[in-house]
Amino acid sequence: MTCVIVNDASCLIDLRKGGLLEALCRLPYGLVIPLPVRASEVLHFSSQEWLYLDSHGMTTHDLTPAEVAQAFTLRNHHRALSPNDCFCLVTALANRGILLTGDAQLRKVAIQKGLRVHGVLWVIDELAAADACPTSRLIAALKRWQSDNTVFLPRQEIAKRLGSL
Repeated sequence: MTCVIVNDASCLIDLRKGGLLEALCRLPYGLVIPLPVRASEVLHFSSQEWLYLDSHGMTTHDLTPAEVAQAFTLRNHHRALSPNDCFCLVTALANRGILLTGDAQLRKVAIQKGLRVHGVLWVIDELAAADACPTSRLIAALKRWQSDNTVFLPRQEIAKRLGSL
């Protein structure tokens, strides 16, 4: 069984900014996005971008009524999480997958629930290890993130990867 990565909006946005959405699809993981996150206004993806992701293995998880109820129960217990955070968490639990998120509160709760959690810098590491993307493209993504004030990644971790690629 292929390990699944459940993607939250912030990571997909950062991967898009870094020009790495296509490369993400080359990794040996199943890619999942909860339907409410996909439909979110935060993700301004074009029809072509969704078509590419869909045709390269990303699946959209339509939460069951029980999963929606579970998400709202989580939201009641963890007020710092958004509804979409809770949908991602429930989807990761349902798929026994890796949660890809940049949100510190979501990361904390997911780890408490026993999930593996990573962020986009881990994706850089995975792309480099799998030789799934040219090094020059990884460097370009890191530099874009480094200079983008709307990308909230640890600058020292970006610098570390720039020094090692």
